[in-house]
Amino acid sequence: MNFDVGDVLTRAWTITWKQKVLWIISILFGLLMSVMFPLMFSPVLFPMLMHNSRMDVGSASVLMIGSLLLFYLFIMALYPISVLTQSSLTIGVLNANEEGETLSAIDLVKKSLPFFWRVLGLMILFAVGMGLMNLIIQAIVFVSITLTLGMATICMMPLMLLMFPIIYGAIVWMEQAMNGIIIDNMTVMEAAKQGWDLLRGNLKPVMLMALVVYLGVGLVTGVLIMPMMIPFFIVPFSFMENQANWTMITISILWTVAFIPFFAAATGISMIFTKSAWVLTYLRLTRSLQTKPLPGTVEATS
Repeated sequence: MNFDVGDVLTRAWTITWKQKVLWIISILFGLLMSVMFPLMFSPVLFPMLMHNSRMDVGSASVLMIGSLLLFYLFIMALYPISVLTQSSLTIGVLNANEEGETLSAIDLVKKSLPFFWRVLGLMILFAVGMGLMNLIIQAIVFVSITLTLGMATICMMPLMLLMFPIIYGAIVWMEQAMNGIIIDNMTVMEAAKQGWDLLRGNLKPVMLMALVVYLGVGLVTGVLIMPMMIPFFIVPFSFMENQANWTMITISILWTVAFIPFFAAATGISMIFTKSAWVLTYLRLTRSLQTKPLPGTVEATS
């Protein structure tokens, strides 16, 4: 198959730039994701506060456990919101590629609802599978290092590095399976099987797309949001003296808040581009270039 990576990426960027309605959905999701940073780093600060203030061990422990529970509850709530976001973006990209009717953000969310449970099931299925695989690999590494008294550490490094292509391969597989559910109205297992067939039968173009999309977009996004991470490296130094340096802490908090909109925009745009690239890849691999465009309306049959 003549798969033109450059054409797919160019078309993906055109959709990303022109479809501002998709910006609304993805940037709102990016704003929600920005809440994860203070929740993720807050447990680290409580021991420092306990050491540099009159807070007792019991109060600090309660606050630390509470923040951890809040973080995990937030992650659990993020899953269904992520499903709606991913599904809405997929429908929006498909509609833009076919030059269909103009849809609002609310319209896209409504059209994504019939696919909600299947997409959620797919994401949970892949999350459980990757979790089990990671657990098995970690167990092998732990047992090997324990039995050899640490001498197997170097030998286990290739196995640990193998996790990275496995993880990204699983993400690509999930993306193509999700497209099968939304675009072709498949069941979870049908979509997962077709996603695997697409990945296995078109390994070279798919891996090339994954390299460009995840490595390229990841590097650009990482550089853009790097200033937002500065306060998280500075704050620990605020507790080095006998009492907390609240001036430095306040500046760090204000710096983070100021960069949240920038983080949301960078995350949102990169999300649209990535979704556009994988939707277009799916269409190129499952339809010939001569095939007429799909109907503009994407509906799930009851």
